[in-house]
Amino acid sequence: MNTVQPIIDALAIERLDNLLFRGDPNDWPNKHVFGGHILAQAMEAATLTVEPAYKLHSLHCYFLRPGIAGQPIIYDVDPIRNGRSFVTRRVVAIQNGEAIFTISVSFHVGESGVEHQIDMPEVPMPEDLEDDEAYYARVLRAFGKQPKDKPFMPFEMRSIDRMDLENPAPKSPETGYWFKLKEEISGDQALHGRLMAYISDFAFLSANLRPHAMIPRDPRLKTVASLDHAMWFHRENFRVDDWIFYRTDGYWTGKGRGLARGALYDRAGRLLASTAQEALLRMKKED
Repeated sequence: MNTVQPIIDALAIERLDNLLFRGDPNDWPNKHVFGGHILAQAMEAATLTVEPAYKLHSLHCYFLRPGIAGQPIIYDVDPIRNGRSFVTRRVVAIQNGEAIFTISVSFHVGESGVEHQIDMPEVPMPEDLEDDEAYYARVLRAFGKQPKDKPFMPFEMRSIDRMDLENPAPKSPETGYWFKLKEEISGDQALHGRLMAYISDFAFLSANLRPHAMIPRDPRLKTVASLDHAMWFHRENFRVDDWIFYRTDGYWTGKGRGLARGALYDRAGRLLASTAQEALLRMKKED
């Protein structure tokens, strides 16, 4: 069963005018729109207004309101800067006349200079880890529930130190998981970049909850949502249909918020991209 192409098709956007686009939301289990879906569509809207010589190198976005499933999203692009080396775009995603998401996207022609990176940590290889979908299906059956037949993610994921849902206990905020698309896709580098941004919003804020023996669906939590998200692309020649390790660190949690940082490496240990995100972690009031 092909689980990747429907996701890619759902990310497609329609050009309404030079700087105006329309896209459809994704089908998410909680009836909201996955943040990574809006992020990927807004990236494409910005990219379609930039000359091919300029390559995306960073993005900074805010999630303002929950997206409404089943209702088109309008992407309004503001071409705020066209420079010789850098080009900047600002995109607002709109539903019902209200902004639900905004992003600033920067493109660079690329230049030569000094190079270094923080090395990838020593972690088990994906072949030595259990598939996350298989693990969660096993846990659901242990709780007397039947796992869903239709997976909602096009990626295969394998966590290095997942929370034990049957016996939750505090864990280090430093963790990560391997991921790759379940099927191969074309070599379109821009598409691989959008799909990397898509997955970068998934399971990020969980790192902030690990020291508290909690998961995003913990009954003690009232609201869990991404507030903002930033991403820096360090390389262009990568593929998301090959294994990539996503290291996530729950850097700080407090005042009803959590800040996480991430780094994405390929199997050869090359640092492909870096991320940061703040999330809302609002607790229910005690009786």
